[in-house]
Amino acid sequence: MRTIAITAGKGGVGKTTLASNLSISLNKMGFKTCVLDANFTAPDLGTHFGINADTTLWDVLEGKEPIEHAIYGHDCGLHIIPGSTGVENFKQGTYKKLKRKIRTLKYDFLILDTPPGLGDDAISALGPAKEILVVANPEWTSLSNAYRVYKTAQKMKKNVLGIILNRHLAHEYEPDSGTIEKFTGLKVLGEIPEDVSVRRSIAVQNPVALSYPDSEATLEIEKIAARIGGIDYKRRLSVVHRFLNFFGLFA
Repeated sequence: MRTIAITAGKGGVGKTTLASNLSISLNKMGFKTCVLDANFTAPDLGTHFGINADTTLWDVLEGKEPIEHAIYGHDCGLHIIPGSTGVENFKQGTYKKLKRKIRTLKYDFLILDTPPGLGDDAISALGPAKEILVVANPEWTSLSNAYRVYKTAQKMKKNVLGIILNRHLAHEYEPDSGTIEKFTGLKVLGEIPEDVSVRRSIAVQNPVALSYPDSEATLEIEKIAARIGGIDYKRRLSVVHRFLNFFGLFA
């Protein structure tokens, strides 16, 4: 099982949005996938899917329930382990418990949505993962924080797969991918464009990969999923877009 932590140098860059939609995309490609909310102080993953959980990961870590009872199946086939909607305090050893609990899971991919930053909880949350994906916005303060996270993960001897640039606008004042790779030392695995479909999907609590499967954001996330999964990506088109494409009206 490949266990990948999605992390960021600061909050608000779209980390949970990527975790949820990347997991959906991997699942669509035939990989048995589970996404887990490992952000105990600000868990938002369940909200993205509209889940009001009776049993959460916190119940598992407190020894009240087995981890299987905290797994929620989505209509798309993805499995989700939400965090507690209450205010839970981070405790030393919490993520060691998590590492023990997830050993029993049987998936191709287990995606961990972890806390942002370099606090004790954020660093500890990387412990259960074997691989790391860093999320940032294409602006210098976000990239500087992403670089710090990368160096921390390196010290922990984690395999850092690369950086995902979210809310990409392609403006002249944004550094290009080559400059970002030189600055951070990280390979740019994808550039997710600013897309109003993402905001709309969050508003209705249904990730963009499901609400707007032909949106530019979804298509870029699918490319990223294919790279991570090691498979060739072929752009999927809806019936309407195939019709438009036939008449040369859709590129």
